Amino acid sequence: MARISMEDVAERAGVSITTVSRVLNNTNHPVSEKTRKKVMKVIQELDYKPDISAQSLRQSFNNIIALITRDISDPYFGEMARGVTETANKYGILTFVCNTGRNPENEIQYHELLWQHRVRGIILGGGGLNLEAYKIKLQEQMNRYKDNGHKIVSLAPQGFDMDYVMIDNRGTGELITDYLIARGHTSIAYISGPQNTYTAFDRLEGYKLCLKKHNLPYDDLMIAYSDNSWKGGYEAANILLDRSIKFTGICCGNDNLAVGALRAFKERGLAVPEDVSVISIGDLPNANYTAPPLTTVRVPLYEMGAKAVNIIMSDDTQEYNANIIFKTVISERQSVSNIK
Repeated sequence: MARISMEDVAERAGVSITTVSRVLNNTNHPVSEKTRKKVMKVIQELDYKPDISAQSLRQSFNNIIALITRDISDPYFGEMARGVTETANKYGILTFVCNTGRNPENEIQYHELLWQHRVRGIILGGGGLNLEAYKIKLQEQMNRYKDNGHKIVSLAPQGFDMDYVMIDNRGTGELITDYLIARGHTSIAYISGPQNTYTAFDRLEGYKLCLKKHNLPYDDLMIAYSDNSWKGGYEAANILLDRSIKFTGICCGNDNLAVGALRAFKERGLAVPEDVSVISIGDLPNANYTAPPLTTVRVPLYEMGAKAVNIIMSDDTQEYNANIIFKTVISERQSVSNIK
């Protein structure tokens, strides 16, 4: 069966192909309501479907956006992806979700592939890496897109100026530390994500600033670094315990690290929050089902992803140069005790 073409619609409706195109694309060129209804009726009668591939050849971009994540199996990126894909669907556009496996070379390769496919915009889901070669290549990609009227929006700090939708990571690191101090904790450890990621760095800096604000001493032995996995949190907590340093509370750079730490404390015979209080950042779905339920900062990952799509789809120049900080609040549960 031959494919119904735009020419077929135009012939049946008794209008020009240009008029059919204007109706389909809802352009600013005037088309009378009577003509519009006639064209739409024929489209329904013939069950006409636009040829997306042909449209993309005539345009400078496809109706596709891409989300680049570090690890799609991580619930952190899953919530983010949900916000991106569901919002993109409302605009009638597709989303490519690209998983780098936390490998910067994979990320740069994705950028090249996405450029070849002329996607409409890119959303960077993970924090940037403090690696000079990586930063240079990423900035080149960003400039190439911007020069061609496309948009790259970041949901985490990248180490240089670009459009972003994120939380105040440094302020949030300070927030969780202040929360423990307000409940009488003065000996507080910290489990951080990788040292070369800007998100982890900023959150740890917030912890340090808070200690200084309250005139509490900073000790490198109170810090353990890890990847952002449950296993990493488990290993980091054991490293801190093996140092035989005393702490009544611990801040974790994200919920995954906190989940791993909770298991480590249980295996070492420490009760949470009676022996050690735990607080983290994320408020992922499983935070309410840990033992005990985790006190953590809610990061509006879904909303951040949705807003990034809105920015990409907007023609507003103010939206184009968007720098948006979402507020964070603490979801209080049962993993922190008051020792005052």
